[in-house]
Amino acid sequence: MEIPLGLSDKQTRNFLFAVQGVSAVFVGLFLTAYLAGLPTTAVYHSDPTVRFLLTIFGIAVLTLILASILVAALNKRTKR
Repeated sequence: MEIPLGLSDKQTRNFLFAVQGVSAVFVGLFLTAYLAGLPTTAVYHSDPTVRFLLTIFGIAVLTLILASILVAALNKRTKR
């Protein structure tokens, strides 16, 4: 069973750019929550607002990463 993807290079670039953008926002938010308390030992990961944002962006990053693995596997399969 062959599943044609038909993704153009532009669509692939845009998809990967979205994955990188969401990942960068997640990492930036995570680092901000971790480093905002310096020089004290306070860490803001347990703040409900930060935790909610980290959850939303974390789920989005994981979903996009899994989707890109699936797209890569299907793309490789159809090019054989």
